[in-house]
Amino acid sequence: MGSVSPPSGNPQDYLSWAPYHWPACNWCTKGTTHLSNPAWTTCPYEVRDGKVNPDVSTLPDSPAVVHMTESVLYNSLAYVMQKTGSYSKNAASFIDAFFLSPSTGMRPNMNFGQMVRGPGQDHQIGTFTGVLDLRFLVKVVNSVQLLKAAGSPDWTSARDQALTSWMNQYSSWLQTSDLGKQVASKANNHYTFYVNQLAAAKMYVGDTKGATAALQSYFSNQYLDQIAASGEQPFEAVRTRPYHYRCFNLEAMITNAKLGDQLGTNFWSAKSKYGATIQTALDYTMGLDPKGEDVSDIFPHVAAVAAAYGDPSGKYAAFLQKQVSSYKSMPFWFYDQTSALPNSPAAHSTQKRAGMDKAFAAAEDIKEMMVNTVLKASQIPFECPAVFTLGPETELDDGIFVTCKQVEPFYEIQIPLNSSAIAM
Repeated sequence: MGSVSPPSGNPQDYLSWAPYHWPACNWCTKGTTHLSNPAWTTCPYEVRDGKVNPDVSTLPDSPAVVHMTESVLYNSLAYVMQKTGSYSKNAASFIDAFFLSPSTGMRPNMNFGQMVRGPGQDHQIGTFTGVLDLRFLVKVVNSVQLLKAAGSPDWTSARDQALTSWMNQYSSWLQTSDLGKQVASKANNHYTFYVNQLAAAKMYVGDTKGATAALQSYFSNQYLDQIAASGEQPFEAVRTRPYHYRCFNLEAMITNAKLGDQLGTNFWSAKSKYGATIQTALDYTMGLDPKGEDVSDIFPHVAAVAAAYGDPSGKYAAFLQKQVSSYKSMPFWFYDQTSALPNSPAAHSTQKRAGMDKAFAAAEDIKEMMVNTVLKASQIPFECPAVFTLGPETELDDGIFVTCKQVEPFYEIQIPLNSSAIAM
């Protein structure tokens, strides 16, 4: 779908470069662009975790996904709110161009996503990390639901059938391809985002049973080892950009819980092996010093957790007010409302506490939080995450591996009572 063709020769196959890989050859200048096929199929590349090679942005497909999904979502929302026909037409035309057009539509696979350049046949196929590039697919599914609910004349039966076919093929690819199976075996954010896509695609085609099963499998397996008792996320904290990756996996976990909420299931209350929830992970990350990383990564997740679990003590609102005083005008605040999460703890709490004194409700919430925060990771015996039964190390990103001993310290972190993670 760009100026450089994927190894298949079909420009409608998605293509992107692995972001953390750099040229390692004595005849080229490291960091320069190598777009011509003779260069990127000849020069070996080496991995540098967290260091993005700027030439990955020279391929158009990855940024096109971001621009397309945001354009579809915002035009769909605008149509729902204003009923202006041009917005509906825009959303439909963007979906046509990216997914459905015989001449420009993306084929339903990620066979060449995040390719690692270099010589040999091993570098003529994508990596398991490439599936991550299509994580915004959930926005497309949500957008079409909006268009349908608003009675858009542009979302025709023919378009719906065509996108249903695409989603069916893509969900099949996720479950049966070698790359899809590789992602499904991972322990970190790659699998969490994989489940986002699989569940959303199945929801689109009406396979609610399959979507629920995908979410239940996640929360019953990998999720159990993703959050320590403290709220730390060991498989993300071990990376070179830990704040970013904690927030990244939070995004995916929250999305899975939201999808489950739409299906009538409360995954918000799901607990890890160490008794932690998504809220525990958010609270822990919220109390950390980003150490030069972008603190705004966490803003949407604070709003989502406040909507899902409630904020009677006002700590989430206070955090956002301190960091970005205009947060109530931000898109994430618009998206994250308790009324949109009918199966969340906050929604149930609102029903139960109707007519109760607000101060009493806040006091109960504070009491529960204090009890939870004094729990130390050492009180729950550590055991190596299940992924290590498959081997002595697990791959977090292409070419980046960790052992059980490397992640163990992150499970044993204790939170002092004066930690900002539990500050009121």
